[in-house]
Amino acid sequence: MKERETRLISIENRFSPITEQYRNVRTSIQFASSSGQPLKLLLVTSTEQEEGKTTVAANLAVVMAEANKKILLIDGDLRRATAGKFFTTYSNRAAGLSTLLSNLRSEPSEAIQSTQVKGLDFLPAGPIPPNPSELLNSNRLNEIFRQLEEQYDYIIVDSPPLLVVTDAQIFSSKVDGVILVVRENRTKRNNLVKCKTLLKRSNARLIGFVYNGAKSVSAGNYKYYKY
Repeated sequence: MKERETRLISIENRFSPITEQYRNVRTSIQFASSSGQPLKLLLVTSTEQEEGKTTVAANLAVVMAEANKKILLIDGDLRRATAGKFFTTYSNRAAGLSTLLSNLRSEPSEAIQSTQVKGLDFLPAGPIPPNPSELLNSNRLNEIFRQLEEQYDYIIVDSPPLLVVTDAQIFSSKVDGVILVVRENRTKRNNLVKCKTLLKRSNARLIGFVYNGAKSVSAGNYKYYKY
């Protein structure tokens, strides 16, 4: 089933206040990366669904590629893939992360797609597997990440929400840093506490929050808070 490409503010309006907020997030990541703790492999997640994590991940990938960096966006939601709608007309049956995890002989280059953004590639989630958590919690994913880190300056993983399935917690234990997307009037404070507990349990590095949906004309609809 093919899906129509969805527009991204960072592509459609490069000089909007919202796009500038994404650049602020990019700058914060770059500063954090130069502090002795590299941040090459990043996870973008949220507490629950419909908080804007996929939109944030995709826009962040665009502005990071804009800075002459080689970027890979991975759709890490093996159950409900949506990131591909921003960049390509794709099929749910196309090769992707689940293919690489299931087939030990497969190579990342067989599944990675180029996008309309210079310097930005995309790895789809692939066909829905019967055992997403088991596939992710494997040495095979570590191996794939090592290969990709040799090819890209930054890798951004868009995962399922932390409190919905265990997949995001698994990813968080394998990446350099986690960005948690919070949506105004939707994200619950007690859910944030639960997420911080889960991330701590995984020894994950929570590097900041993106506050999404704020009604602010001057600053746009996204704010970044370092943790």
